[in-house]
Amino acid sequence: MSMSNGALSKIQTRQVCYAVASFCLGAWAFYKVNTISGPFFEPIIAACQNPDFSVDDFAQKTGYHSYEPKLGLGAFNLLVCLITQFLLELRETHPAGILTWGGVIVVSLPLALFNSICAGRRGGKGPVRYPTAFGLLFQLFGISVMYPMLYNPSYIFSGVRFGVPATNFRIIAATILSLPGIILTFLVFYAPTESYLWTCAAGMLGGPILVMTGLFFWMDKSSSMEGSTQNIMKSSNLLQNAYSLLAMVTFIFWWCLMAVAFQTYGFEIGLLWRDIWVEAGPSVAFMTVDTGVLFLGELLLIAYESEWKAVKAFALTPLVGPGAAICLVLIELELEGTAALLNGAKKDV
Repeated sequence: MSMSNGALSKIQTRQVCYAVASFCLGAWAFYKVNTISGPFFEPIIAACQNPDFSVDDFAQKTGYHSYEPKLGLGAFNLLVCLITQFLLELRETHPAGILTWGGVIVVSLPLALFNSICAGRRGGKGPVRYPTAFGLLFQLFGISVMYPMLYNPSYIFSGVRFGVPATNFRIIAATILSLPGIILTFLVFYAPTESYLWTCAAGMLGGPILVMTGLFFWMDKSSSMEGSTQNIMKSSNLLQNAYSLLAMVTFIFWWCLMAVAFQTYGFEIGLLWRDIWVEAGPSVAFMTVDTGVLFLGELLLIAYESEWKAVKAFALTPLVGPGAAICLVLIELELEGTAALLNGAKKDV
């Protein structure tokens, strides 16, 4: 009994250490992005909230870009207005804008699938079961803040286990729903900014529309799915294929971003760093923090499961990019979790 208590205490200590470390990372990001973006956002927020400016004459009276309030679904019109101006500045800051925003897209793609699968797995509990709510928090306060500050601790104490089966519907839908961000990113950075297409793409990319698609999963039955050998194997194989697809997509997207960077900077890393951080505007600097902190948050989550896997993901990043590196180690964790379940090491699925 003493060994059992000692093992439990060790697990709890590990949980607390990783949860606190991740929370502190998110708290630092919150301080940093607000320091960077506060003065930039304040006049935009004031204009977006001004009742004297109608949607039709907003651009003419404020000098800001027009926005599509329908994409705010009523409750998030301010967010859509704000993100439209934010993305416009990124668009006009080439290539730093697309490099930093694209970096977040690459790093976040594995999370879109991972979060949706974790939410439906049997045995999970707590906030991790509500990815749509987390998605709205990511949009409102920044993913680099909310992911390490709230999502990681929620996951650590959730009881979610790798290898626990999910339905085909959840895996396929989560994979498909993770991809529109790439298409919208292309439109935001290459469609004419004076077009209605650009306005809608910007509002959808940073507004609530994409996040709300997660409500489809309320129909899913993964949480009541039987943990049979057949279900475990079928789910594991499909999920590995899903992560492999995202690894390929993020690998291609990452090297497209590297090609854009090379065209401007060549091997002058100092010039790149100047444009994305040292002399960067508020939106670019914000996204630089977002990309870096989000990747560190993912590494912390993986390290909680296996420090070696986190080291491996970090080592693979220069070769395949951060998104593909995360996908590859998530595949390994799924394989190990599946093997443990099939071997009877975890029987209470």
